Amino acid sequence: MSVRVSLGLPVYNGENFIAEAIQSLLDQDFEDFELIITDNASTDRTAEICQSFAERDARICYFRNTRNLGAGGNFNRAFNLSCGTYFKWCAHDDLISANFLTDTVNALDEDADAVIAYPTLLGIDRYGAMTAYQERDLPNMRNLPPGSRFRILIAAHGCDAAMFGLWRRSSLVQTCLHEPYYGSDCALLAEMALLGKFVRVPSAILYSRDHPTRSVNLHSSERLLWHNQDASGSNPFELSSRLRHLLVIAYRHRRQAPVHHSLCHLALWMLDPPLIGRLVLEGVGAFSPRLRAKLRAIGLRALTSIQGSSNQPSRRI
Repeated sequence: MSVRVSLGLPVYNGENFIAEAIQSLLDQDFEDFELIITDNASTDRTAEICQSFAERDARICYFRNTRNLGAGGNFNRAFNLSCGTYFKWCAHDDLISANFLTDTVNALDEDADAVIAYPTLLGIDRYGAMTAYQERDLPNMRNLPPGSRFRILIAAHGCDAAMFGLWRRSSLVQTCLHEPYYGSDCALLAEMALLGKFVRVPSAILYSRDHPTRSVNLHSSERLLWHNQDASGSNPFELSSRLRHLLVIAYRHRRQAPVHHSLCHLALWMLDPPLIGRLVLEGVGAFSPRLRAKLRAIGLRALTSIQGSSNQPSRRI
């Protein structure tokens, strides 16, 4: 059975928020969708909660992995099990407005050159109360060539609104999907930008929940295992893995943007001193994790001191 929209909900031990997230999806005023839940071998009540919803709504398909595939593998499985013309990844701890699918579907229907329709992202706390956070919008891509769109996305260091927006399936199948390292979503968004533009849909709202167990709040070594259960070691090589991934993407889509243009954008991006510092730390960590930890601590103290004097928010390394 074909549907207009497939919703992929990858989850691992999500009993704390999964029921609210599913109900938010079922409350949509757009009904032609399937909800594919891929449970990454959870050990809490996630399976029980999801199966209860699936028994009550035929649009829900629940799949339980026999082993933990890591977040990247589980996100990819949700997409590979889907069949909709449009696709959206959903987080087990987020909520969306009731008009989300209607408005983002209309945006993609009306613009054949758009590959992602993304919402306004507002923050909520662990209890669902609104916070002051609102994610910054991406620049308008309406008349930009592929290379310029690629430059915007690699410099954006990710965009949750776009990541959890509505994607055109015919474009997404042309990508590498998620790779087994934390931050591969940033590279995936940059790859999609080479294939088409992103359009903002202000009326659609994504309520992004912040809480202590959210992946972005984990230590880098914990994030490594969260994204790839087969990984080992304390040096996650997050930035070098992303740079390698982006180089593959630049060559893979050389018909959309000349390779030398994409490489130029990548080189300019990597000239950012904090990024150079991160690459150096990852290189040092390959030989001496202890020295890497010491240098990282020194760098964080220096950066905090500099930013504190200029009253700027700290950046993570």
